[in-house]
Amino acid sequence: MALPHRSLPTLVLLVSSCAAPRLPVGVQHEIEVGAAPHGLRFSPDGRRGYLAEAGSGTVAVLDVAGGFVRERWDAGESPLDLVPDGEGGFWVTQFRGAALLHLDARGRETGRLEVGAGPSLFTPRAYDGRFGLVSERADRFVSFDPSAGSVVQEFTTGARPYPAAVTRDGVLSFVPNAGDGTVSVLDLLNWETAATVEVGGRPRGGALTVDDVSYVVATSDPDALVYVNTASFEVTSRVSTGVGPAPFSVCIPGDGRYGIVNDSGGSTVSILDVAARRVLGKLPVGSQPIVMRAHPDGRHVHVSCEESNTVSVLGLPEPPPPAPFVAPNEVLVMGMIHGDHETSERYGLDMVRALFRVIDPDVICVEIPPNRMDAVREGWRREGEVNEPRARRFPEYREVLFPLLDELHAEVIGTAGWTEPMARYRRDALARIAEDPMRKAEWDEYEAAQAASEKAVAAGGAPDDPRWIHTDAYDTAAEIELDVYNRLFNDELGPGGWDRINAAHYANIERVLDRRSGQGLRVLITYGAYHKGWFLRKLRERKDIRLLDMAPFLGEAEELLRAQQ
Repeated sequence: MALPHRSLPTLVLLVSSCAAPRLPVGVQHEIEVGAAPHGLRFSPDGRRGYLAEAGSGTVAVLDVAGGFVRERWDAGESPLDLVPDGEGGFWVTQFRGAALLHLDARGRETGRLEVGAGPSLFTPRAYDGRFGLVSERADRFVSFDPSAGSVVQEFTTGARPYPAAVTRDGVLSFVPNAGDGTVSVLDLLNWETAATVEVGGRPRGGALTVDDVSYVVATSDPDALVYVNTASFEVTSRVSTGVGPAPFSVCIPGDGRYGIVNDSGGSTVSILDVAARRVLGKLPVGSQPIVMRAHPDGRHVHVSCEESNTVSVLGLPEPPPPAPFVAPNEVLVMGMIHGDHETSERYGLDMVRALFRVIDPDVICVEIPPNRMDAVREGWRREGEVNEPRARRFPEYREVLFPLLDELHAEVIGTAGWTEPMARYRRDALARIAEDPMRKAEWDEYEAAQAASEKAVAAGGAPDDPRWIHTDAYDTAAEIELDVYNRLFNDELGPGGWDRINAAHYANIERVLDRRSGQGLRVLITYGAYHKGWFLRKLRERKDIRLLDMAPFLGEAEELLRAQQ
């Protein structure tokens, strides 16, 4: 039964301090709510908010635009957070207990689920609609499926885990452990702990940068922000200057330019320039800001303030205006044969080198994950070698591209969606399928498609002939195998399935093209040849680029090689 409706609280406008206008983020208004507000979720259209009021034992239903409470639902003991069940209801954490409380669409209790002592805040896992949840007093992280109302996985963490952050592909979860000064990195695909990172200082919350390159975690002893690389799991920076008292967590909303740090020891949030890794200043909010949630519109962040019983609504800056249109970018897709470049007479490293020179790109998208590029660049700067393990396996980069950079003056951008846990999961899944007698018909179909594809590739030309590789007919031949592989196994292989991994690669490539649209640049995309057809279909949908044929550049490269003989 819902609690009696309180009189509607007023909307209080905050008067910014003289320093506030210099900050890119500002307080727009403040909503008075019940005792000890914490986690907030929004309706899909963003018009309503559902706020866990831990001190009142209620969920407040907010009118987001109006800034007032419409009604309240009873929500058990110390509700800290909630997630939708997909049918209009919610699962609500019971922090002083060990359960999740289920409320239907009218706020009526309909069930409970035990998840471990001290369940606190949820983290969405975008890949499959599940949520991560830490049970603080049970030292446990669980992967929770709200539509089924069930725990899918459980992991032991460090001491006193706080809310996690999960990568966009749903593979890695970063859990700060306030009790032992570490971050547990959990591999949610392979069900194991990938790493334990020493960060010190009672870490209690963090966020991933929008490119998933870094996990930024707040520590309160001392007050600092610690950047952790998501590939090496090494601490790459510590930011302490300007950080407010007892930073509790980090929110990186919108386009990811700015981070918001809730200074739970006072009444401010610190504004972080994420790329520059420096604090720009502090913004006054309610007392003891504790939980931050970005609005679906991408333009606002709501900050629950535990002591003042308010929610401060922050406005984010307008995105920077697009650069003036100069000309459509020219885009080429160069299919690579990786290790075979070292032995091929037709498409050897000399041919790759000549192609880079005659194409003379301004931007090169490489098949290296973004979170590994700093290590690649640092190894090249310090030792003149590409030593990063993933990048080193590509001779076209190790032996050709990086040695040519002083000559080319091109911007090299890592765009691969690949991760090591994803590749391992895919490899093990394929091995299980191949050995399963119940899947023999599927595996036979896949092997037959492989043979048919190899025959079609061979019929069109030599498999290492760059002129043949850079044709639509080659893509059609390759896709005899790939279409069957995708149909049979894409879903089962998780984020490493064929469509899914290409979508992850292309999303990174598309961000590069979007940010540089209309600048008259030449952009070269270099990936394994079998990816080429998938990318070209997507690129042909864009209206702001000129997609160039590789054939003329192959001719120029051949002439360059003849001239050098």
